[in-house]
Amino acid sequence: MHQEWLITSSRRIVIIGTGNMGRIHARILSDMGVLVGVADKDKTTVERVAKDHNTIAFTDFESMLDETNPEGVVIATPTATHATIAHTIATSYDGIKGILIEKPLASTLEDGKRVAVILKERGIVTLISHSEIYNPIVGKALSLIETDAIGTPRTVIHDRRGFVAPERIPSLGDVFEDIGVHDFDIMARISHGPARLYAQSNTMGGIHNSGTIMVKFDSGTEHFFHLSRQYAGRRRYMDVSGTKGALVLDLFSQIIKVQHLDQVPIAKGDTISLPERGATIKVYGEPVREVLNDFLRCIKTGETPKVSIDDAICALEIVEASRKSAESGKVIDIEIKHRT
Repeated sequence: MHQEWLITSSRRIVIIGTGNMGRIHARILSDMGVLVGVADKDKTTVERVAKDHNTIAFTDFESMLDETNPEGVVIATPTATHATIAHTIATSYDGIKGILIEKPLASTLEDGKRVAVILKERGIVTLISHSEIYNPIVGKALSLIETDAIGTPRTVIHDRRGFVAPERIPSLGDVFEDIGVHDFDIMARISHGPARLYAQSNTMGGIHNSGTIMVKFDSGTEHFFHLSRQYAGRRRYMDVSGTKGALVLDLFSQIIKVQHLDQVPIAKGDTISLPERGATIKVYGEPVREVLNDFLRCIKTGETPKVSIDDAICALEIVEASRKSAESGKVIDIEIKHRT
């Protein structure tokens, strides 16, 4: 059970951008009772969203910040604008305690690192919405892995496919930064150390729109990624094969199937106790709501969110390595630092 009333009662949050994700944030923040304004250059859209959620519409975010005096800001604008808007807020508005940036942090690693420096210097709580990390099925899988339920992971398959209308692609960037960041962040929570990355891609209008990536760590663990925005349907699956067993995840249906090799792992810590081989576990939750709960909590406490600036930079490093490999046809050396 979420104690939203404890963390939202005095918060004032605004949203910049009322596209697909901005509207989702607006719905949830309005439900929490903390939404005090929305801004978008599209006057018709922003006024409709404001009316739907009983808040105030603005056509420029500077006026919104001046008039509403918020504690937190959600940036849900086109990807290429994320870093510039965050930089402006961090350097010009002293009252802002927290910024939530829709994934990714920035379109390029250089821009991401530049704005990260400012955000850290100003002590602004910053959460990057790699929302899949907040999917309870991912959290449960990471817990099972961390507590040795399937032994040492050896092969991890990440399958994330769906359809994105061609007209939306320029605002979202390439497939690596748009949807790949989710799985790259998950990988960094499972595996670390030196690795070699190889990627291939297909393009649409000069933009990487689907791709396959293989990452092999010096430890022997391999991660395979299938990313596509030109798939007739929606798939989000993970398959984690370890030395003792395997986890098969359906991230949409939020189901984990646990399969064992020759013995049931000993339950310890927060590992669930599995009654039988082939057990199926189902958990529920709305990841974006969990993102916003974490954001509000961290504004109140000053703690580091579950997806931090450093996590976002790590994901962008893998994004850029994937681009470099896909464009050059070469294997790229990377290194994932151990999470502390």
